[in-house]
Amino acid sequence: MDRKLSVVLAFCLGYGALDVQAETMGERSLLDSRVQTALYNPDNVYRVQAKIGRTSSIQLPPNETVMGRDGVITSGDPKAWELGLNQTGNLITLKPIEPDDPDTNFTINSNRHTYLIEMKLVKNLSDMTYLLRFKHPDRPKPVPFDLVSDPCSGLRSGPYQKRGEKSLSPSEAWDNGTFTCFRFPTNLPRPVIYQVLPDGTETLANVRPVRDILVVHSVSHLFRLRLNGLVMEMKPTQALGSSYNFNGTTTGEVREVKRAEQ
Repeated sequence: MDRKLSVVLAFCLGYGALDVQAETMGERSLLDSRVQTALYNPDNVYRVQAKIGRTSSIQLPPNETVMGRDGVITSGDPKAWELGLNQTGNLITLKPIEPDDPDTNFTINSNRHTYLIEMKLVKNLSDMTYLLRFKHPDRPKPVPFDLVSDPCSGLRSGPYQKRGEKSLSPSEAWDNGTFTCFRFPTNLPRPVIYQVLPDGTETLANVRPVRDILVVHSVSHLFRLRLNGLVMEMKPTQALGSSYNFNGTTTGEVREVKRAEQ
C-alpha cells in the first residue's frame, strides 16, 4: 500500500513540475500565410520560422523604436544570423547564414515593450515567416457620461403638487408608474424622502442617486421630504387610490388656535 502511494505521489510531483513551453505563432494572413500578425503579450515567446537564403522581418508598431536609450537587440547565436535594421528602428530583418542548426532566440527591447523571439529553421518555403507584425490590444474606450438619460423613462405622470418648505423643493418630479424621480440642485443639501402609506404612517423610501436625481423604487400617493425640522409634501396630480391630506397632519389630530374674545 505504501509503495503504491509513493508511486502515485512521485507521478503527481513529476507531472506538476513539467514546464509549459510553447511559442506563439502569428495569425496567418488570408492573402499569404507567410505574412503573420501577433497580438502582443509580455509573457509570450513568439516563433519566427526562417529559411536559408531568405530574410524574415519583424515589424514593431509605428510608435516604437529600438534606436532610443533603452533599445537593444541580442541573440543567443549572433554569428549564425545576419541582422538588419531600418532607420526608424521599428523593422528588424533576420537572415540565417549558418546552415547547421542555427536555431536560437532574440530579445528585442524597444522604447515601449520587450519582445521575446524564438527562431526556427524550416526546409519548406511555405512554412517560413516572411513578416511578423505586432499589434497591441486596444485600450478600453471611456464610457461617455450620459447627462440626458432618464432613470424614470417611459410614459410620465402629470406634474407633482407640493406643499411645505420651499427650500426642500426639487426642481422636477415625475414617475413612470414604477419608479419616482426627484431632481435636485447639485449645490444644495438633499432631504430624506419618506413614503406615506395608506394608513398615514411613514416609511423610509428605497432611494438610489443617479447624478442629480434621487430615484425612488416605487410610486406613492404621497411623499414627505424631511431635512432636520423642515418638511415638504409632494403628490402626483393623479392620486393612486388615496385622498390627499389637506390638513397636513400625520396623526389625524388637528390643533386649532382660537383667540379669546375681548
